[in-house]
Amino acid sequence: MHVYALSLRVTRPAKRHLPLSIFDKLEHEPSLNTREFKAPSAALGKTAKDHRFGPIRVDWVDFENKEMENGADLGKGPATASFTATSETKSGGTLISEGIVHLYRTDPSASVVDDYIEDDTVLAVLAIPAWMTISDFLTFISPAIDGFMHLRIVRDAMPSRAIALIKFRTSQYANDFREEFNGKFFNSMEPETCHVVKVSSIKIETPDLVTGQFPPIPGSATELPTCPVCLERMDTAVTGLVTVPCSHTFHCQCLSKWENSRCPICRYSQTAILSGSQPSNRGRAASSANANLLTSCMECSATSNLWICLICGNVGCGRYGRAHAHAHYQVTTHLYALELETQRVWDYAGDAYVHRLIQNRADGKLVELPSASITSGSSGLDTSRGLGPGPADTMAAEKVEAIGIEYSYLLTSQLDSQRAYYEEQLESMRTQLASAYNKIDLRSQEMEVVDKQRQLAEKKLRDEMEKREAEAAKERMKIEKKAEKALELARKFEKELREEKMVNEGLLQNLAAVKSKSEAFEKEKAEFLGRITELEDQMRDLMFYLETRDKADQDGGELAGGSVELVTQPKASSMKKKKRK
Repeated sequence: MHVYALSLRVTRPAKRHLPLSIFDKLEHEPSLNTREFKAPSAALGKTAKDHRFGPIRVDWVDFENKEMENGADLGKGPATASFTATSETKSGGTLISEGIVHLYRTDPSASVVDDYIEDDTVLAVLAIPAWMTISDFLTFISPAIDGFMHLRIVRDAMPSRAIALIKFRTSQYANDFREEFNGKFFNSMEPETCHVVKVSSIKIETPDLVTGQFPPIPGSATELPTCPVCLERMDTAVTGLVTVPCSHTFHCQCLSKWENSRCPICRYSQTAILSGSQPSNRGRAASSANANLLTSCMECSATSNLWICLICGNVGCGRYGRAHAHAHYQVTTHLYALELETQRVWDYAGDAYVHRLIQNRADGKLVELPSASITSGSSGLDTSRGLGPGPADTMAAEKVEAIGIEYSYLLTSQLDSQRAYYEEQLESMRTQLASAYNKIDLRSQEMEVVDKQRQLAEKKLRDEMEKREAEAAKERMKIEKKAEKALELARKFEKELREEKMVNEGLLQNLAAVKSKSEAFEKEKAEFLGRITELEDQMRDLMFYLETRDKADQDGGELAGGSVELVTQPKASSMKKKKRK
């Protein structure tokens, strides 16, 4: 069983968000403008422009995860031919960026398929017909739409090429859808069938910012080419393929519809082989003009002085134009290029035309084949003179046939050498890229370790800061409480101080009053003491008088009947007497 991988290689959009996964939530753009994607992004400045790049559009439908009313077997009922958008579905369209869609088929022998599949709920419908619209496709798959989670229809620069990516809710829904719709006709009137395959991975890749190169293709994956006629993927496991002698491959049905016997790809680079008649100069000029109108430079659309690469078929203008053919050689190192006008082959390594030699039948010598312009010019003159083809024309046709065979051998050998050279270069590049990716992985691991250490250090620092902040907050609260208590004590002390001052003032006033009273009392005391002294003197004198009188009365005699008079002495004398006592 083959497993497929899808890769969207896009440029980095300047003003758009690039989703990481195709099933991420996408924006809806009502009016899609593809002009902004005509020029390549600046991120690809170091790589050669790929003419296959174009705008990649994604039409999306998201289904809400709702409960099923009829149980788990709801998607196995009879088919209904209608699809109705409900409130549980969201749809729209968006432009991802400029790029190209690559589809790879993995080698089953490389690894076990079940181990390789990243998500077994993703399927892809490889080729949706160009005549089928999104509504028609939803109607076609409506019997199993209850198991859908996301639907993405990817379209690249080719409008007739589309791939549908479906993500189911469970792997059982995916298996049922694949069994029911794989190989089923889209329409009873058309031959196209539905090709459902398993998808291992879907990647959106962008060029590296340093080298400008896209990641390498996995060694076990093979990219599926596209048919040049129908532009659909060519896969031998899906449909039959046919390879023509010029090594170009097509679908069998596509080549059967091609009525012309020439190759649909390289028919513009071939000239008509003369067999029986030679066209006139006027007809040749007209056909050359038509060929120039059909063929143009892939880079600048020039129609003159064109060269085609004999290795890959790239058409570019010559050195006298914008030298896109020489630029193609510098990028790819493809040595040989064919000038469309003269049919001469240029060797870039030798920087000269390739001398094509043929063997002359007359003498067996090798002679140089003249250019197609000289041959056709001389043949035109001969034809104007004669009435029909002659022996010279037959000889020229045989020479052209012989040189064609010889040129085919030369081209095959050069292609083999180029293939071997490029395989060796690719293998060397893969080895270098693998080594670079290993180094990137190591650097990424180191960065992850450093990032984890940084996160741990930041977390530790943050925890310590939070702890310190908490401690500081606690200390601040304690200090604030102490400050409040100190303020309260200060207010209390200030109040007590005021009260003490008032008490002191009252005491001082009382003390002054008491002092004044004490002085007055001392004065009064002194006065009273003076009076007491006088009274004591008087008392003593009176007692003396009384004692003397009583003594005189008792003794009788001379002193009887006498009178005693008290002599009042001055105060000073009294004081002296007192002192004497």
